[in-house]
Amino acid sequence: MTHFAFLGTSGAIPSPSRDTTSLVFVASEGAVLVDCGGSPVQKLRRAGVDPLALAYAIVTHLHPDHAYGLPALVQSLILLERETPLVVLCRPEHVEPLESLLKLFGVWARPGMFPLWVRATGPGQGAHAFDLGPLAVRTSPVEHGSMPNFAVRVDVETRGVVYSSDTKPCDAVVALARGADTLIHEATFPDRDRGRFGVHSTAGEAGAIAARAGVRRLILAHIEADYHDELEAMADEARKRFGGVVEIAREFVPYPL
Repeated sequence: MTHFAFLGTSGAIPSPSRDTTSLVFVASEGAVLVDCGGSPVQKLRRAGVDPLALAYAIVTHLHPDHAYGLPALVQSLILLERETPLVVLCRPEHVEPLESLLKLFGVWARPGMFPLWVRATGPGQGAHAFDLGPLAVRTSPVEHGSMPNFAVRVDVETRGVVYSSDTKPCDAVVALARGADTLIHEATFPDRDRGRFGVHSTAGEAGAIAARAGVRRLILAHIEADYHDELEAMADEARKRFGGVVEIAREFVPYPL
């Protein structure tokens, strides 16, 4: 079944029930990991995804909660005796830092290891990244302060899913999500803490972006651990500004595409 699943749904600090945000998109031709928190192989297996099925790993930006699991992923794939290539996609500014990170941990160009490439995608609006079977993947830069970052759109025939990654409310996410079925948007804070950090969005702001984009469904993710006991209240804040379906992201549950 072609589907996606959350491997984590929290902000930068995990809670006992939710780890940092990452996703996997799955088709019969392979899988695409989007962002890479801790213990990625364990999380892929919990989601029912064979780690060896990964064809691409996308790192949207270099904040630790989105990238620090990459060396662990590569190390595990080496120990699993992977033979097929893995492509890591990132912003052009992040190719060299990610290669340096992998070299630091000794999992870059090791003798006998599988082919591993770190390649740039974008940075233009709606830039085509790759196709994997029915999955067509595009990216667009978003506004995350001084950190270069991009959102990701995955289309399967007429159904599209957009992941905002970390961003304050911005027109780029609206543009990328137009015509999509589902928008996965960060909701780091409830509305009362708007501006706590100027590079993130609140639940209500995520609802406003979904309304402008005209999507059917909004899934709130990247919710700071401080607020994991008030998730339904945050969903209600989004519903005040968006008339479609609003959900809180659920980890390890397959969402059909």
